[in-house]
Amino acid sequence: MVIESIEVSELNTHVDDDAELIKHAQRDPSAFAAVYRKYLDQVFYYILARVSDRTEAEDLTAQVFLEALEGLPSYLEDGSFPAWLFTIARRRVVDFHRRSKPEIELQVAHEKPDPSQDVLADLVHSEDLSSLQRLVAGLKQNERELLDLHIAAGLRFSDMAIVLKRKVSAVKMSYYRLLSRLKNQLEA
Repeated sequence: MVIESIEVSELNTHVDDDAELIKHAQRDPSAFAAVYRKYLDQVFYYILARVSDRTEAEDLTAQVFLEALEGLPSYLEDGSFPAWLFTIARRRVVDFHRRSKPEIELQVAHEKPDPSQDVLADLVHSEDLSSLQRLVAGLKQNERELLDLHIAAGLRFSDMAIVLKRKVSAVKMSYYRLLSRLKNQLEA
């Protein structure tokens, strides 16, 4: 099977698939397009969650993939490619915040209300979203990053641990404790 002909939907997140894609892209830089298509959405949504500006997120995403393409020849298959890629993304976001120090605002996707739903239920839903936004906006930077890496980027805990330079068990514990605390605060 030729790598370039693989559809993104056919790609699995298994290490073997990544390893095959990366080896092929290291031999032929034009094959990096398959890697780009596979990870574009994950990287973009992670960055968007961190910078809250679509244009900046697009620029930073482009920078991440350019750096990844340039660094691909020196990438060693001794870890997880998504973790390597998101380490680059994380550095770009940190650099962005150092340069600009913008006001960070959580962007929550609002679902279209169901026409059969009553106005009171819509109001409660809206208030819940507003409360959740306030709670998440008040989180410490490292807590926000846990949510962004797992929810916005869709990374597994093992990849998050590599990016954050922590043990997998510590990442899981921090994540679930954070969710529990947010749930308790929402219910209060």
